[in-house]
Amino acid sequence: MTSPRKQFDALLQAAASARRGKTIAPPPYGLETRVLAAWRSSRSAPLLDSGVLVRGLVLAGVLMAVSIWPALESLQGNADSENLQLAESSGQTDWAP
Repeated sequence: MTSPRKQFDALLQAAASARRGKTIAPPPYGLETRVLAAWRSSRSAPLLDSGVLVRGLVLAGVLMAVSIWPALESLQGNADSENLQLAESSGQTDWAP
């Protein structure tokens, strides 16, 4: 497999060796109309409809919120227990020899 740099160099050499002043024949009559008609018909049936995309995004947002909810509750519960442990440990002083 050739590297992209070699492909690019080959493209530049081919462009440099092309004959100057050579005119390109115009496309046949009706080609532009057929191309535009095919393009418009392909746009009418996209692979991913915007309604499907919006519903998928809403569903993903709901799933994310539902999955984060227990994690937030457990973090709040752990924070309270950690603060309680810290308060208990700082209050314990042993003055006995």
